[in-house]
Amino acid sequence: MADACCAAHAALPPTTGSRRRRLWELGSHAHCPVIGVCLPLERVRLLAKRHLVLQGNEDDYTLHCSLVTAAGRRNLMAEALQKDLEQRFALDVRSAAQAKCRDSLMSWWRGRAAQGEVAGALWATLTHARCDEWLEMRVLGQVHMLQHQVGAAQRVDMARHRELAAEHQALAREYGEVQQRMTAWSHARAREQQAWEQERMQHRAAVIALQTQLDQAQQQLQQWLQTHPDLPEREALRERLAEQLARNQALQREVNRLSARPQPVAVEVRPLATAAPVAEVPAAPASLEQRVVLCVGGRGGSVPQYRQAVEGCGAQFLHHDGGEEHKPAQLEPQLAAADLVICQTGCISHDAYWRVKDHCKRHHKRCVFVETPSRSAFERALAEAAAGEGTNMGA
Repeated sequence: MADACCAAHAALPPTTGSRRRRLWELGSHAHCPVIGVCLPLERVRLLAKRHLVLQGNEDDYTLHCSLVTAAGRRNLMAEALQKDLEQRFALDVRSAAQAKCRDSLMSWWRGRAAQGEVAGALWATLTHARCDEWLEMRVLGQVHMLQHQVGAAQRVDMARHRELAAEHQALAREYGEVQQRMTAWSHARAREQQAWEQERMQHRAAVIALQTQLDQAQQQLQQWLQTHPDLPEREALRERLAEQLARNQALQREVNRLSARPQPVAVEVRPLATAAPVAEVPAAPASLEQRVVLCVGGRGGSVPQYRQAVEGCGAQFLHHDGGEEHKPAQLEPQLAAADLVICQTGCISHDAYWRVKDHCKRHHKRCVFVETPSRSAFERALAEAAAGEGTNMGA
């Protein structure tokens, strides 16, 4: 039966002319699918509010039926629908205009429907100049079946939507719990960070206070050394005076012991205490006692030998490898604490070499440079430095 109907429609002569059909010129069975598929509900409500007399309690179905009834003949409502559909699907109308016969129009419709673009393709196909009754019935039949499929898919989507909604609620509860835990954790971390920041500020203030005290003490020491430039010589002379007085007392006791014995000849003994004050006879010490000797560079295996040589002279030994393992920042405090610097230039970095040279030049500190890193060279440099120290003290 259906095949015979399709064959009968196929036998109809094709339509001629290029004028596109208007909405009210379509069959009455086409108005419902066109308005239902091609116009969204928001647009239906707006057009009905503009061009129909409403009571205010109409539902969407009532508005849809009112627009379908008005589209059956030419009126303000039908012309508004025609204008809105033309503007909305202008691109589809231009695309469908390339079809010059019913078969090509049918192929174009099937291609757009397969892509899911049913609304614009439906309006452009039904209003096309080559759309006859047979093609119109085929298109509307396909749209009718698509609506059934959409309804079935919508039921499946609704069931899936309910499942997803339940899953979403469970996930939302878990997310809320996780968010509460994260908020509590972030607050705890913020409190810890604040406590750490306060402790850091306290430590920084303490360091600044200690550094200020150190700077003040160093300034006082420099001022005191400037007011007592001969202090090292006076200390050395005081020690020598104490030694001479002790030796004078020992000799005096020996003289007294010898004078107690009977002597054949009287001997006038002149007390040694009346001799010239020892402090006026300067002497140059040949040792480095109570001095601090800094060795910069040298071979790592020879460091114990360097220490033995320095401590054998009665001095205190310091060592810096010149940048191999020790940090360059450790060199400055060692240079400041040293009285004598022995720099082995063959085993130090350029940075350490210039640090040593600059510090000794600025602070007028004796520095002996040794090119060969050996024990004998170090001992010769130490002996030369000891002789130089003794010459400076004697002068």
